[in-house]
Amino acid sequence: MACGFALGGGGGVGNGEPPSAVDCLVESEPDLVSRLRRLLMLTLPRSLPLHTVDLLRWDLGLPRDYRASILRRYPDHFALDQPEGDERVWLRLLWWDDGLAVSELEKSTAGGGGGDTTCLPFPVSFTKGFGLRSKCINWLREWQALPYTSPYADPSGLDRRTDVSEKRNVGVFHELLHLTVAKRTERRNVSNMRKLLGMPQKFTKVFERHPGIFYLSRVLGTQTVVLREAYGGGSLLLAKHAHPLATIREEYSAVMRAALPPRRRRRSRESDSCSEQDEECVGGEEFELTE
Repeated sequence: MACGFALGGGGGVGNGEPPSAVDCLVESEPDLVSRLRRLLMLTLPRSLPLHTVDLLRWDLGLPRDYRASILRRYPDHFALDQPEGDERVWLRLLWWDDGLAVSELEKSTAGGGGGDTTCLPFPVSFTKGFGLRSKCINWLREWQALPYTSPYADPSGLDRRTDVSEKRNVGVFHELLHLTVAKRTERRNVSNMRKLLGMPQKFTKVFERHPGIFYLSRVLGTQTVVLREAYGGGSLLLAKHAHPLATIREEYSAVMRAALPPRRRRRSRESDSCSEQDEECVGGEEFELTE
């Protein structure tokens, strides 16, 4: 089957993916729709500016033409609005689905058996040599034992100054990163979502305060938030939640690098080397908070 593709705004399928990825997108469309619905369900108004969705498009696995394809094919799920006095166009979720409002942490802990999800702990791991003082260990143990608030629940009753609220904030980003194909996204992609997610001021500081859950990658001037449990230490998370589009993208990237002129190829290898070294810092050993 002949199939063209376009990296820019030219002809072809116009979604920026190689031909094999086009078939993959078609087959995985129900999953993509679910990811997008859950993303909107994480927000308080059940809607996001299209610009914000565009920033997360690649990480969610959405095709470049998702506005003309997915949104138009699912008018019962999504609508586009432009509020009066707002220059932005918003993507709005039309109806709530309780079946989707179950976080990945709840699924993994309950094992699908409907177990107790009131005080769920997050998977925590640290790199070798990362020293934790006993005071920090005790605080982390107590914090993990606090009530868990679903990222899909209404947080209006929580006091933002409390550790319970902080645990809810961690849960929101834990879930958001789970919605991405590679369990990571650039920090700037979520920096404008504070009010939409019901977060306090300087909310992205949560990434630095919880290094056992999140990892901040700094490669070539770009800060990327990584879900630590998905990488290193024999983690099976990426394999369990593997998206076929991720493999296709890696293969396509390798082909494109091979086609570069020697000088640019060396620069690309150097960039990859930085990324690999950086990802080595993500992997760690599971940290058990035993008495």
